[in-house]
Amino acid sequence: MQTTSAACGALSLATPIGFQSGDCGYCKAEDSSASYYARSKSLCPKHYQILMDRGWRRSGSLIYLPDASRSCCPHYTIRLPASELKPSRDQRQTLNRWNRYVLGEAYSREVSAKYPKTKAAKKRENNTFDLLSTVHESETPALKPDIAPEHRFEVTLEPDTYTAEKFALFADYQRHVHHENAADISEAGFTRFLCDSPLHRHTEPGGKKLGSFHQCYRLNGRLVAMSVLDLLPHGVSGVYFLYHHDFEKWSFGKLSALREAALALEGGYGFYYMGYYIQGCGKMAYKGEFRPQYVLDLWSGEWGVLDEGMRGLMDRKGYASLSRERARRGRVGGGSGGTGAGLEGKTEEIAGETGASANSIAGTTALSAPPPTAQQEEEEDLASAAESPIMHPTPFLATHSGLSLLALGMPGVLTLAQLRAAVDLDAMKISLGRGGGDVHEMREIGGWGEGSETEVRSVKGVVAEFAAAVGGEVAGGVVLDFGR
Repeated sequence: MQTTSAACGALSLATPIGFQSGDCGYCKAEDSSASYYARSKSLCPKHYQILMDRGWRRSGSLIYLPDASRSCCPHYTIRLPASELKPSRDQRQTLNRWNRYVLGEAYSREVSAKYPKTKAAKKRENNTFDLLSTVHESETPALKPDIAPEHRFEVTLEPDTYTAEKFALFADYQRHVHHENAADISEAGFTRFLCDSPLHRHTEPGGKKLGSFHQCYRLNGRLVAMSVLDLLPHGVSGVYFLYHHDFEKWSFGKLSALREAALALEGGYGFYYMGYYIQGCGKMAYKGEFRPQYVLDLWSGEWGVLDEGMRGLMDRKGYASLSRERARRGRVGGGSGGTGAGLEGKTEEIAGETGASANSIAGTTALSAPPPTAQQEEEEDLASAAESPIMHPTPFLATHSGLSLLALGMPGVLTLAQLRAAVDLDAMKISLGRGGGDVHEMREIGGWGEGSETEVRSVKGVVAEFAAAVGGEVAGGVVLDFGR
């Protein structure tokens, strides 16, 4: 969605859909996953940033929060601090290999002859890796003006609008990589999925771009790859990436991830969000290779390092929560001599070594102790089950229970007590006109006082469930829109 002002002044509109179950898109198990859904045709990047940091993602205009506690394949929100990225040897080689292909041997030889490097410069180049200079090395603006490369490579950040050129690339990718039938690939589907997002696209006074964009890769004028990106106040979020099958051998997935991390670094966005991570899913394994990744704890809102300790916890638990693991181990260990003992000192020690904040790694340090025994696991599970706010532990049972999420419980969703403390439901806004017009507070709507927050079929119940899922800040900033 385009906005013309330097600051985003458009309304954020949201239409609650509700909690629904369905088949898993990863392991293909039937009726084994669930999410809370809403739809937005107009969304401020700052609101979407808050939602992402609560575990939400978008697909086109559909925004959703997966139920991590009931789904067969729990979705974990991860993010990478761009300034801390340490590309692996394989990632560096992938980038260098592409640059050599674009530039060609003749270009490199002539540059060496005309612009020789000092011994100190060569040593520095061999011993260090600069992400930004390497990412841009083969792009036209970075080349020596008097020497022609073998290929012309250009990368541009463009509005996420439809063009025939982009659709042709999408169609090729879907046919050859995802093996879709031509009949299932349409311009309307492409536009709905990857173009004209609901995010307000604008440029801040300092020059930072916000909203949805297409990062287009062109080789000799031909569009060969494209990233669909959401640029947010403190993050670059990768939505989708596609490339022409002619270039499959160049590992464009790795190239794009490095380039998007570089954009987060040089654009001042801070973090690079690679989408959800699912432990044990082969298609997602590459995300963990870009380090350090931090994983969101939906129960506490903390970020912890995605390390071997965390992966081990993911393997053992349905949904791995760092904060809950600390609490469980503290209970079983009795606070002294148990698996949670010594956590505070160790957290500060590791924080000092890594330069990370204590809060960002606090959860993972609890996992550095030996894993609990089978008896301890049983004691922990019994203790946590007594305190768990989760009712009806499968997606099918939960969605057919007739209960609100406020009664069912779900990671990332406020409890009823938290909702009442954080959100003034009466003051939430609703549009009674088209396109967000005729805005009123909920207290002005006839029948609003009837029913309670947990009555799913009442207006108050629908609004309360939405507010609990999005949190207080977004609930107070968006306008509910039930118009078509």
